[in-house]
Amino acid sequence: MAAAGPLVMVVNDDEAMRDSLGFALRLEGADVHLHHGGAGLLADGELPVSACLVLAYHLPEMDGFEILSRIRAMNLSIPAIMLTSAATPAMRDRAQEAGVWRVLEKPVMDGALVEAVAGLLREIT
Repeated sequence: MAAAGPLVMVVNDDEAMRDSLGFALRLEGADVHLHHGGAGLLADGELPVSACLVLAYHLPEMDGFEILSRIRAMNLSIPAIMLTSAATPAMRDRAQEAGVWRVLEKPVMDGALVEAVAGLLREIT
């Protein structure tokens, strides 16, 4: 990732996972904003258009697709990577239709998430 500090917003209700993702992405030079759920992300004022979103599919108050739907309703097209513990073909199809750049299954191993974020950021910059 670039030294300029690209913005990566992480939405995950698992505190340990959220913190470890934030730590790994910061080591790579990203500016990371951590959110427990969609409500926190959406209440964070104006969402930046030049960012990458890493979000869990299963979240307590709204799932990842609902979050993306609300972001899209604001006329924003923030690219997203979705994390799930069970990526069924139907879920992958729905993610593709929602514009999700990549679906990764948890547990994410061997730096796959950091590599995916770096790839997405290279593609959008």
